[in-house]
Formats: sequence, C-alpha cells, structure tokens
Amino acid sequence: MKPNTSSPSASDAPDTTERDAALLRRIAMKDASAFAELHKLYTPLLIHTVNRVLDDYQDTQDIVQEVFVALWQKAHLYEPSKGKPVTWMTTLARNRSIDLVRSRQRRSELNNRFENQQKVELPEMDEHSADENLLLSERAAIVRRAVQRLSPSQREAIEQAFFAGKARKDMANSSGEPLGTVKARVRRGIKALGAIIEREL
Repeated sequence: MKPNTSSPSASDAPDTTERDAALLRRIAMKDASAFAELHKLYTPLLIHTVNRVLDDYQDTQDIVQEVFVALWQKAHLYEPSKGKPVTWMTTLARNRSIDLVRSRQRRSELNNRFENQQKVELPEMDEHSADENLLLSERAAIVRRAVQRLSPSQREAIEQAFFAGKARKDMANSSGEPLGTVKARVRRGIKALGAIIEREL
C-alpha cells in the first residue's frame, strides 16, 4: 500500500477544534504568539485551498496573506455553533478566491478600455516627426504587452493606480482589502513591469 502523498485538506486533518478555537480566542485578544502558531499550522492548508480555485502562484500568495489579515482582525467573529475553526478558515479562503475569479472580468474590461484609449491617443501626436511617432508607438506597444504579462492582480493594481489615477487608499476602500496589501501589490506590479519593459527594450 502506497503512502498518502496528497495535498493537505480539512477532511484529512485530525479533530483540532478545541485547540483552534482557543487560538482564535487568543487572537481575538491580539495575542501575537497565538497568531504565529495558527499561521504556522494552517498556511499549507490555506495555500492548497486557494490554489485549487486560482491555480496562480502570486494570486494564491496574496489571497492567503489577506485571509490571515482577516483572521487577525475578525477572530472575534468566529462562532463555534456554526462549525469547526478549520472549516470557517477554509471557507473564508475559498470565498475570497472566488471573489477574485469573479473580479477578473472587471480587470479584462479595464484593460480593454486602456487598449482603446491608446488606439485613440496615438494618432493625435501630429507634432512629432514620423520617426518619433514610430518610436512612441513602439514604446506604447511594449508597455501594453508588458501590462498584459503581469499577473491578474498586479495588472489591475497598475491599471487602477496609474491609468485610472486612483489613490491607494481609494483602491483599498473599493476592494475591501487592507491598504498594506494594495500598496504591496502595486509595488510588485511596478517592479515586474519595469523588469519586463527592460527586457523588451
């Protein structure tokens, strides 16, 4: 009989309800050591849960980070009568993953609007020479291709922060995500975009 090498799942785990509930109660009182223990115990399971929905490494990392932020902020909302802590946590992770999948349609629409704006704006640069227009057109194409190659979450962050001109705080408010998560995503997007453009140039 072969050993079980499958990914972790809530159903495979032993019953740790009492331990996990106690950790959540301590986290609700802002006990950092309890949070660190929960993070160590459940990071693999939450990564597995999220990745089954998203199948994208960067998005999975972002969502798991957001789930732990939510657990730190909302541990007091856990009610034992509504199920085991592990079920509550994996449900939270799965729901956030599904929300991200649904938001990809909006991201696609944003990118299409950006493409259309570029098509309208580029022919209007009459003050440049033919060579300058060609160079600007090529650079705009490089930027568009680079944006397309970003992860979905990074692409949306770049489009909202720079093409739509939204402030980081406004982005966080509209998405319901922590401000720190939004800022980190924009930073990663800028770094990734710069690397892609540098290789293209």
